[in-house]
Amino acid sequence: MFRAIDGQKAPIEPTKKQVFSRWAAIGLVVGVFLVWAQANAVGGITGMLEVGEASALRPVIEEQLGDIPLAEGPGHDGQIFYGIGLDLGGDRVGPLLDDPGYRYRRILMPFVASMSGLLDGRALLYGQILVVLGSMSLASGLVAAMSRQAGRSDLLALSVVLNPGVWLSVQLLTSDVMSLALMVLGLYYFTQRRDRPSALWFAMSGLAKDVVLLTPLALGLRNRRKTIIFVPVAVLSVWMLILTVKFGSGFNPRGNLAWPFKGMVDAAANWAHLDLKEWVYLAVALGFVVVGATWSLRRTWLRWPIATWTLLAVVSSNWVWDFGNNAVRAFAPIAVLAALAGSQVSVDPVTTDEALTAAGT
Repeated sequence: MFRAIDGQKAPIEPTKKQVFSRWAAIGLVVGVFLVWAQANAVGGITGMLEVGEASALRPVIEEQLGDIPLAEGPGHDGQIFYGIGLDLGGDRVGPLLDDPGYRYRRILMPFVASMSGLLDGRALLYGQILVVLGSMSLASGLVAAMSRQAGRSDLLALSVVLNPGVWLSVQLLTSDVMSLALMVLGLYYFTQRRDRPSALWFAMSGLAKDVVLLTPLALGLRNRRKTIIFVPVAVLSVWMLILTVKFGSGFNPRGNLAWPFKGMVDAAANWAHLDLKEWVYLAVALGFVVVGATWSLRRTWLRWPIATWTLLAVVSSNWVWDFGNNAVRAFAPIAVLAALAGSQVSVDPVTTDEALTAAGT
């Protein structure tokens, strides 16, 4: 469509809602393709759970789904979220997990996928798939809309759509992409200076994946907005306390942290044994760290969250860095934060030095 300007026709800029809808649809289409490709690669929809041959959850899941394609060894995390969805209280599934307090800390995805415990069997599996697809769609649309609103290209949504960490979360049915989408939703309301809904969505992102609270912590501290800090921390702390009473390990970091760079050094011994695909994932994850370090030096509204995520990568243990697919999922938010950092200046009048500084200057 066009409008007349000084007697000439000029294209009408799409509204923020139109940009959101377009990129949400693109994210959904890409997500559906990823699900289709993964299902074909692993022997069907049920194979997407990556239930391991030696997994303690195998009998429980096979009770629900019958004979299913199996992965080697213990399998992957999709099966754990499915198992938790079957037993939100943890009475049966909890004792089967290596660290139930840690695993149940990320309760939101199985809670939503199971409709608070109402679904089981294939319905629960389809619930997981809908959650990851909806999350990829939401994150893509929000990044595009926020970028266009700030006068930047909506192509910055490619930081979600083409993010290998997001792809893996969709294909492995993990909560990473859900936590990312909720984090971006919290950022959207933060830029609108609506701290209560922002804090709520940040709190939900923490219940999807606890480490995502690094973003509101860094934002809230830097901008002196207490609600952004207090609500997410309080919600997660209460849940972790409940898990401690239930399982005795609600606050367990599970060996994911180490001295700076030690995790990378220790993991390097395993890198020689990785296949090409894992090497690609590893290279992308290391690229995220480089991007994060670069943006940490630039005066943007997301400088401190990006710096905090980059520091997390540096102090992560070999448990995170041994395999590229783990690392690229763990640090996928850095790419999205970097894209958004270039699309918006500070929105808080307290930090007037940053409010007067455009991204990248």
